[in-house]
Amino acid sequence: MRKNSSGWALSGLVLLALAGCGGSGSGGQATGGSSPTGITVSGVAASGAAFTDAVITVIDSRGITVGRSQPVGTTGAYSITLDAAALAPFVLVATRTDANGTKQSLVSVLASASTTTANITPITTLIASRLSPSGDPSRLAEELAAGNAIISAQAVADTVTEVQAILAPLLTATGTATFNPLTGTFSTDGTGYDRLLDSVNISFLPDSATTTNIEITVKQEVADGVPPTSLSFSSTTTTVAPLPAINPATLIAEGTSARITNFLSALTACYALPANQRAVAPSTVLAAACLDVFHNNDPTLFKSNGGTVSSTGAFSGLFNANSVGSVFSQGSYEFTRANADKDIVIGYKVRGTDGGESYDTFVLRTSNIDGKLRLIGNQHRFPGRVSAYQQRRNFISLGQEGYDYFSTGYVLDVANRQRPSNLGPVFNRVVVTTPTGAVLTLQPSDNASFLGLVKAGPVVSGTSFVRLRSEYVDGNTSRPHPRNVDTTLFFVSDPDRTEDNLAAAKSQGSWKFEYYLNFNDTTTAQDDTVVPEVQYYTNRARALTIAELRTQGLAQLTSTLVAEIQSGTEPSGVQDAGQIVFIDGDTADISTGAGGDGWTVAAGQLPPTQITVFGRSPRTGSNANFTDSVDVRSVARKAALPCSPQSVTDDHCSSGGTGYAAGSRLNGLHLFARDAAGREYANFYALYQLNIAP
Repeated sequence: MRKNSSGWALSGLVLLALAGCGGSGSGGQATGGSSPTGITVSGVAASGAAFTDAVITVIDSRGITVGRSQPVGTTGAYSITLDAAALAPFVLVATRTDANGTKQSLVSVLASASTTTANITPITTLIASRLSPSGDPSRLAEELAAGNAIISAQAVADTVTEVQAILAPLLTATGTATFNPLTGTFSTDGTGYDRLLDSVNISFLPDSATTTNIEITVKQEVADGVPPTSLSFSSTTTTVAPLPAINPATLIAEGTSARITNFLSALTACYALPANQRAVAPSTVLAAACLDVFHNNDPTLFKSNGGTVSSTGAFSGLFNANSVGSVFSQGSYEFTRANADKDIVIGYKVRGTDGGESYDTFVLRTSNIDGKLRLIGNQHRFPGRVSAYQQRRNFISLGQEGYDYFSTGYVLDVANRQRPSNLGPVFNRVVVTTPTGAVLTLQPSDNASFLGLVKAGPVVSGTSFVRLRSEYVDGNTSRPHPRNVDTTLFFVSDPDRTEDNLAAAKSQGSWKFEYYLNFNDTTTAQDDTVVPEVQYYTNRARALTIAELRTQGLAQLTSTLVAEIQSGTEPSGVQDAGQIVFIDGDTADISTGAGGDGWTVAAGQLPPTQITVFGRSPRTGSNANFTDSVDVRSVARKAALPCSPQSVTDDHCSSGGTGYAAGSRLNGLHLFARDAAGREYANFYALYQLNIAP
């Protein structure tokens, strides 16, 4: 969009799986005591893999920081000598901060100065959460100092017993039932107790100042369509039932976390090479160090959602000089696919030389020759993805700000692929069966880059976001539900899912995608519009409740840019009310004035990594949708989006370059971000007129 018309962006916030809360500890006075001069506290900080780069602080019973470690290294080991005046008990917090300011934390406790070993893991964070009266491990230190939490030897022992009982089936399956999670000795090599840590994910999601939703998910091999073993409960639950029984054969093989670390180190070594040594376009990988990260040293075997290794496809960064020096780290085992090769899915972080960081997943296969993990991809033939998705929708034109609302649910992402020679979309439809058995349909729609959800009618909506629950930002419940005023989107049938229903949903739910094509595939005999090809996808985290979403802050457009956008919108009473109507050659420049920042990211918020604009065709009376997106580094605060036609009949772009065609209508933009747990966030700025009764 042009400068004097508008500017926009989408922002998101990261929610980190272990930076939350939980607990049912009783209130009371802190147990004070003296700490002998020079006492040293040590242990291991790990979540399976070492909690690398984290700095550990020790806070005493007065709320005073009495010790701080150096950044944790690849073994996870730490050692801290406390101040002479330190007073037990102590809370230990291991925190690592990404380049964008987002924090990941693990918490542990020491009841007295006589105990000098304190491991810091997801299990000790659960112990801390059960000692916290608010249910928030990150608040335990302040609650202790305020006299609202007890961390005595007896309270800690009782809580360890409780947590061990909750985890008993997993402890039995991993042979770690007698291990003391606070003081036991272990190494971050994927064996013994470290294998247990690799096999569990514990999330803490506060939904108020006093309560937290907690989920324990066993990371294991599961068949398509089958959820993993899990347990959900509230921090206010006084008696928590143990996890269901676990088959040891479904758990991660010993030593896997060390092999994940070795794989990411090998990938980093590949990206350290000059681009012209790594690969040449369009698809030839040259360097031995880069060939070695692919299964059987053969990049042609890699396939992910139909994408193969090339300068314009998967791992395009191998061919790009701008990616030299990228560092891959913070690997985490997620689950094992139940295929013949037992491929595993891992999470990771990548950091570019410009400081930008992002999170994603790889699918790896174990070599039968040397036992190393290497890239293979999910081997899916068609594009697809499902993720927990949270959105704030802001109505910034026509004075409709009072109708801003939150939504939470899942996004079902299938790219709208086009057949050659102007033959139209590849997909006739994609039928999706959710983990709860509900059936949804996606279909192509005009010039949209993705398939939209089909509403009653049937009408193809302009979104692939399934809104399970929505609430107005101001909490007003007297207005009509957002589905009745924002009628172009996809909401579940009335009534919404309840907060309790959302909180009880499982992470790692299995979703079945059935792809029906618009032509007979030459590789098979069946009619592809009748017999679908099936692919399964797994979300890594559940959708937030609205209460949980309200506790998160979102990056946002600058007030200056919002004012610029508002000044370029059409007035009420005209056909395109609230929208921006382009003149030929206008651009989507998401900045202000003479190139000033287009959005801001406050401390602790997840910065946008993609900006998307939404609009409609310039054809008179047309409702053909279009979307244009651009990926941005997490350190960016402005962007320019080139207009990109989706097909040969797409007419929303100017014939004279990358600007927009005269009459194209802009009706929204969003700032997108993804957190380490795989949740996605969008701060959406809407430019259209709502269906508001006079």
